[in-house]
Amino acid sequence: MHILSVVTAVLALVLAVFWAGVGTAGLLGALKRNRWIGVRSDETMRSAEAFTAGNKAASPGFLFTALILAIGGVLGFSGDLGFLFAIVAIVAGFGIAVLAAGFGVRVAAAVPEPENEGGCSSGCCSGETTDSAADDGHGDDPASDCGTSSCGSCALQGMCTTDDAVADRPAHSAPGAAADRPAHSAPGAVH
Repeated sequence: MHILSVVTAVLALVLAVFWAGVGTAGLLGALKRNRWIGVRSDETMRSAEAFTAGNKAASPGFLFTALILAIGGVLGFSGDLGFLFAIVAIVAGFGIAVLAAGFGVRVAAAVPEPENEGGCSSGCCSGETTDSAADDGHGDDPASDCGTSSCGSCALQGMCTTDDAVADRPAHSAPGAAADRPAHSAPGAVH
């Protein structure tokens, strides 16, 4: 038996255990939204419900991937050319996992958008018309209230510095800070 057969067989078996764990956790709904394991796309990451639905839909494919990898891993120990079984199983398993993940993304896309309970679209950040924004002459500028009445949940908080904001910079800002540069310049640029 060649070392290549042993290495590829062990790799196939390790991947089988991984996909069996992901498939089982997804099928049971125990896979929580994260950045590392499961079907991760814009559609699945937009809500916990979409993540759970997408991974639950992809789980049978992941479990089938684990089965193919386990069979290929066991057959990989079957002599000098056993590595071919393991390699074919790894390639086939990859293809099946990709198809299953694609199906999970489609299912997650069908999950309704979550209700907004806060954040930028709830009006606490730019876009909410307040009397103070209308009184300061910036009523038409959606970024006029940026950094002043924000709830702090904007993903781009501090990134909406305009030329007017640079002129109105508080005296306690450090030179070279983001507010000290024009909005279109890169950090470290010479002005």
